[in-house]
Amino acid sequence: MQYWIHPIESQLIPRLESGRQTRVHTTLIKLADWCADLGRITVLDLRLDVLRWTGPDWSVTYIGEGESIEAIRTILFPDPPKLYGNSRAYLWHVPGLIKNQTEAGDLVVSELNKILQWSFDELTTFFEVPGFIKQVLDDIDQPLDNILTSMNQSMRRKIRKLEGQGFTYEFTHNKEDFDFFYYRMYLPYITLRHKGQGMVLDDYESTLKDFLQGGMILIRDGEDPVCGMLCHMEDDICRALQMGVLDANFELVKRGINVALWWYMLLWARDQGAKKFDFGSSRAQISDGVFNFKRQWGTRVKLHNGIHTQWSFYAKVLPDKLREYLNELEFITSLDGMCYELMLIDPKEPSGKVDLSTDLQHAAANGLAGLVVISEKGEKQVISQTSN
Repeated sequence: MQYWIHPIESQLIPRLESGRQTRVHTTLIKLADWCADLGRITVLDLRLDVLRWTGPDWSVTYIGEGESIEAIRTILFPDPPKLYGNSRAYLWHVPGLIKNQTEAGDLVVSELNKILQWSFDELTTFFEVPGFIKQVLDDIDQPLDNILTSMNQSMRRKIRKLEGQGFTYEFTHNKEDFDFFYYRMYLPYITLRHKGQGMVLDDYESTLKDFLQGGMILIRDGEDPVCGMLCHMEDDICRALQMGVLDANFELVKRGINVALWWYMLLWARDQGAKKFDFGSSRAQISDGVFNFKRQWGTRVKLHNGIHTQWSFYAKVLPDKLREYLNELEFITSLDGMCYELMLIDPKEPSGKVDLSTDLQHAAANGLAGLVVISEKGEKQVISQTSN
C-alpha cells in the first residue's frame, strides 16, 4: 500500500492543490483522492471495532476502524460514560448494526472510509463529519496591514504583545536542531496537549522525512530554543506540519510562544514568495480549541484531501439534550467540496420559521461557506451568503 497510496496522499494531492485551481485541477484532485480511498479499502481490516457507551442522558454506539475512538468518546460525552459493549463485527454486518442500534434509541457513529456509505429512509438524522479539515490563510502576499485587518482583534492584540517578550526566530536545516525538536518539543507537547484523545504521535523516521523535505522554524527565547514547527514550501503554498513547545512548558504558551511561532512563520513564508499559508489540520468542530486559535488569523476552511475516514452519524430519534449538545459542538460538514457549519433544528420549531441570519454570520466568521440545516424530517437544507 505504501508504495502507491502514500505518494498519492503526500505528494500528488498536495502538488495538485498548490497549482492554479481550474476545473481540471479540481477533477484530478477528486480522482486522486478517490484512488487513495479505494486503495485503503483493499487493505481494510474486515473486522471492525464496535463499542457502546452510555451516559446519563444518551447512548452512543461506535462502529469503525478505531482510529478516533477516544476522540469521539471525549467529544460526545462531557463526562466519562460507562462502557457496556466492546466487540468486533465484520464489515458486511454494519448496515444491520446501524438499524438495530438506532431502533434501540442510540446515536450511531461509524468511522469508515469515505467510499463506504449507507442510507436509511427511516432515519431522521444522518450527517457526516470529516475526520479533519484544513484552515488556510489566502493572499499572504498582500500588504501586511491588510493581513492584520483580516484577523480578529484579539489576535492582533496578542501579536502586538510579542514585542516585549524577547522571542526571535530562524529557519534551520540542522539535524541536531531537529533531534532536539523531536524529543524535547514535539513528543512532550503533543502528548500532553492531546492527552486522553487517542492522538497517534508521528514516529521519528516519518517526522525526519518531513523535516528533510522542508525545514523548521525555530523560536528562541534569548539564546535558548523553546518552540518549533516543521514546514515546507509547495509552489506558492507554505504548509505547516508538526509543532512542539520545549518540555510542554505552558508558561511559554501563556507568554504567547504559539502566537510567536505562527506569526514568525507567516513572515518567513511571505519572504519566500508564498501566496497561501496552510495552517494544517484541525478537528471539524468550531468549538475545538485548535480550530478556534487558527480561525482568529482569518483562515478559511477547506476539505483535507488525503484523510480517508469520515464520521457518519445516524439516529432515528434524537433526545432533546443530545440534539442541543451536538449543536453546541458546532460540527463542520461538507457538501460538493465546500465546508459548512452543521445545525440540527428542534422538531418543535419548523425549520422555515427559524431565523438563522445570526448563525449564518457566525459560520462566515469562522471561514465556512454557510450552514447545512437538518430539519425535523431529516431533510438537508444548504444556506449560504449567496442564497440569501
